[in-house]
Amino acid sequence: MLLAKAGYAINKLPSDHTNTDDFNRLPALAQKLDVVKLHFGCGPRILKGWLNFDLAYEPFEAYLQYYTDTHYPPEIRGSRNDLFIINILKDGIPLPDNSVDLIFHEDFFEHLTEKQQVIFLAETFRVMKKGAIHRINTPNLRASMRDNSDFSKGKAGVFNGEWDYWHHFNVISPAILKELADIVGYSQVQFNAKNKSTAADQLPLEYRPNEKDRQAADGNVFADLVK
Repeated sequence: MLLAKAGYAINKLPSDHTNTDDFNRLPALAQKLDVVKLHFGCGPRILKGWLNFDLAYEPFEAYLQYYTDTHYPPEIRGSRNDLFIINILKDGIPLPDNSVDLIFHEDFFEHLTEKQQVIFLAETFRVMKKGAIHRINTPNLRASMRDNSDFSKGKAGVFNGEWDYWHHFNVISPAILKELADIVGYSQVQFNAKNKSTAADQLPLEYRPNEKDRQAADGNVFADLVK
């Protein structure tokens, strides 16, 4: 009943990978927010003031060697109450159409298959308000191949680490992202750089690329998808 009142039609029970309590409490919490911001693939970096999504809860304390105070200072650290363990690819986002103001994720999109990327872009498009921004930060296939492959050697020269080292499934280039966004119906795709989103004043500092990995400035694709 609560989901129906929130404008979300539930046709089946959540899948095994979704926490039913999280699925049911999300709509009521979102209704209380003046600005609805979604953070996908959050891992241990749960953001205060955001609705954070992942498939498991990871306490941040064990990861502070990676998420320093610069990128995860105490004032932006959320709690388990800010996390929603929901498999959105199977169960969707339990929010009504045109209800979300801002979406953010980094080093998440590449862990989806091509099919899942299309489903994800469609579901996020559905819940976004007109003019809302979907901020994507994901490894750049074109830069990775340029910096690590020697195609003159054929098979032996292909850098496979992009998939094998980090369990990536579908690494994209700016052109691929533009095509996917156009197919789904986003009105604009604005490519920029790290921390240069048009919504930068509402976003946390972006973590990658950094001096330890993906050192090239274009090592990741940075884009604002606009509904």
